[in-house]
This record gives sequence, structure tokens and C-alpha cells, in this order.
Amino acid sequence: MSVSGKVVHYDANRGFGFLAPESGGADVFLHINDIDIDEDSLKPGAKVTFDIEETDRGSKAINVAVTEEAPADDSAGARAHRRDDHHGRGDRGDRGDRGHRRDDHGRRPRGGGGSLDAGAFTEELTELLLDADDDLTARQIVAIRQRVTDFAVGRGWVLD
Repeated sequence: MSVSGKVVHYDANRGFGFLAPESGGADVFLHINDIDIDEDSLKPGAKVTFDIEETDRGSKAINVAVTEEAPADDSAGARAHRRDDHHGRGDRGDRGDRGHRRDDHGRRPRGGGGSLDAGAFTEELTELLLDADDDLTARQIVAIRQRVTDFAVGRGWVLD
């Protein structure tokens, strides 16, 4: 059964990403070995149809087809480019700063400006998890991401 959804994230360098089913629920893992389309079309916000296959490592998308290209001025794509600008730095401390105010311990103050909506937060969190450990499974990333996003929304750090 084919599912409609959108591309949440796809990293051509790593060969995987995530799709969000239109009907809701957990994002679905997408791997380069399971697609037969141009990877350049897998930009955040692109509409897709796909089938879901259950594996021992979680759900994965197969038979992916792009039905509508991503919007031209997609802000998620702009965030990805900003992340790429910081990617080459060896010091992870530089990546987190990005010019935001910090307290005496290097932490960003609570309730400070620049709050993200839940979608933007989830995308940023996905990037951090992907950078953290190449051995995380899709199921682990989705579970961690959901719990942390729910926690951040509950605390008012992220807009729902």
C-alpha cells in the first residue's frame, strides 16, 4: 500500500534520510539502496509516495517517487546550508554557538529569543543525532527525537 508524505531530511553524502507520512506517525527511514530516483529531488519539503517495509531495524521506505518538488525558498534547506558551513570545523563547540547569547558556563539562557517551531527543532535534532553516532538505527533516532521534542515543547523551549 502506497503512502503519501514529505521529505523531512536526506543527506546524499551519507545516503539516507527520513520521510514523514502525511497521515502522521513516526518518520520513516530512507536509504540510498532502496531508491531508484535522482537523489537531488529528495530535498526537505518535497512530496513523495512510498511503501513501508518493516525490518529488524525499524520501518524503511521503498518504492519512493517524488510527486512534487520541494518549495524553492524552503527554509529547511537554508538551515541545512548553515549547518554545512559549520560541518568542517573540528571543534564541536564552535558549531553550537552561532552567535547566540551564552551565560557564564557557555549555556544558552532559558527562554531566550530565537525559539524554533517543533518541525525546525526536530530537523536540527535529527542532524545532531546523525552527527553523533553512525551506528544509531532509524528506530533509535526516531524514538530519541520524539522524546526530546516532546520534552522541549513541554518546557516551552520549542513552539508546538
